[in-house]
Formats: sequence, C-alpha cells, structure tokens
Amino acid sequence: MKNEERVMKIKITAIVLSVLGIVTLAGCAAATTNTSSEAAAAKEETLFQASTINSLLAGNYDGFMTFGELKQHGDVGIGTFNALDGELVMIDNTVYKVKASGAVEEVPDTDTTPFAAVTYFDEDATKSLGPTASLEALEQELDKMITDPKAFYVFRIDGTFNTIKARSVPSQIKPYPVLSEAVKNQSIFDYQKISGTLVGLWCPADIGGLNVKGYHFHFIADDRSKGGHLLDVSFDSATAFVDQTDGFFMTLSPSTPEGTVTDADSAIDAVEK
Repeated sequence: MKNEERVMKIKITAIVLSVLGIVTLAGCAAATTNTSSEAAAAKEETLFQASTINSLLAGNYDGFMTFGELKQHGDVGIGTFNALDGELVMIDNTVYKVKASGAVEEVPDTDTTPFAAVTYFDEDATKSLGPTASLEALEQELDKMITDPKAFYVFRIDGTFNTIKARSVPSQIKPYPVLSEAVKNQSIFDYQKISGTLVGLWCPADIGGLNVKGYHFHFIADDRSKGGHLLDVSFDSATAFVDQTDGFFMTLSPSTPEGTVTDADSAIDAVEK
C-alpha cells in the first residue's frame, strides 16, 4: 500500500471513531506506548471491518482483503466474497462460503472479501433462550443482553432449530448491479430440525453508512453442510453467547463502486429481509 493511501485510511478511521464517540485502542500512537500484552488485549476487544456497508450497497464487490489477512483480526464474523459469491460465516477461525446452490465449502486463505466484520470472540455473557417463534422475537430477547447502546455486540447462538429460513446470492458479473438488484436473484433455503450456530452482529445506531444498524445474522449447520444469511428462525431452546466489543477499526476498499445509493436505510431493509 502506498504511504499516502495508508495515511488516508488512518485519518478516515480516526474521523469515524470521533464521530461515533468510540474509543479505539488500535493505532500507531498507541502501539508506541502499549506493552505487547496490552496491544493483544486491545486487538481482542476490537471489531475489525473491511470496507463499508454503503460501498457494498452501491455494488462494490471487488475483493481486496485475503482471508489470511482477515484472520489476523478475528476468529468469528460475517460478510461476503469477491463478486458477491455467497454468504460468509467465520467460526472458530475457519471461513465457510454458503453458495447460491446451497452448497457449503471451506474457503482458502488466498480468497478475498469486499466486505466483512470480525473479532476475536471473548465471551462476556451467556443466556439460555426459551421457546422462540421468530427472528423478531429472538432479537427482542437478545436486546436484554445489550447494556451499552454505543458498543458493538457479536453473538454466537447454538441450538437445534425447529426452522431456519436463510438465503444466499449468486456470483455477480461486471458491471456489478447495486445490492438491492443483486438479491432479487437470491436463493431461499428452508431448513427444519437442524442443529447449528447463528453468528451475528449488533451495531449501534450511530454506525449508519458503515455497517447494518441493529442485528445481522448468518447461519451454519453443525455438519457444515447448510447455511446462509438468516431471514427467520424458530426454536424451543438455544444458548446465546455474547462478546461486547468497544473498539472499532475499519480499512477502506481501494475500489470505487459504479452504482449509487441515495437512501441507505431503505436499501438495507430491501436486502436484509
């Protein structure tokens, strides 16, 4: 990376963090004063993000960060792949791709992502969940685990689910369409009585433009044969683990999207549901 590009990224990140009122422990100045143990702790308490949701909404699907690089910043997360080729689930430091065909494959470190958010999962709280009839009901229950509206929360929910409704999208061809157009060709998967894990992220309202405000979940089956972006869910019981993360660090994509999005909130609603 050229020096001027690196400086620009650092400046933009600093501005973003200032606007959000979020304290970051990742930075050049901090690195000169922190001990190695403090630096490691800071890294574990940081949500690392590649690119912005607005860039993805506008059709910027060019992968620019390898998964080998991404794994240096976390072991759990969600995102997508170069050319929007499927739904990304990172769990236990392994990246899985849920393709539009429904097939799931482990992804090599050399593949790339245009958008992802990851952290080193460090469980802060656990909650046993009772009968839950919908994704909306699940989110209402998880709201009780969110104690700081300015922090980020990464969820891992393990269970045997009565129903899972998920989706994936096919690889796109240039010139890339905006995301709301791309998902019109999505594949919908309906699973019953399936054991697996929901990997999810909750972002504060101030994150608008950078990531999805509120909840965003992906699913992966225990046998790693099924998964996708979560649209709905029901279960009798499950266990939720949450990692509250106060730090945020983002690196921008070097590509410029060809499309434009004038109403990001409406565009997110269109692609998330």
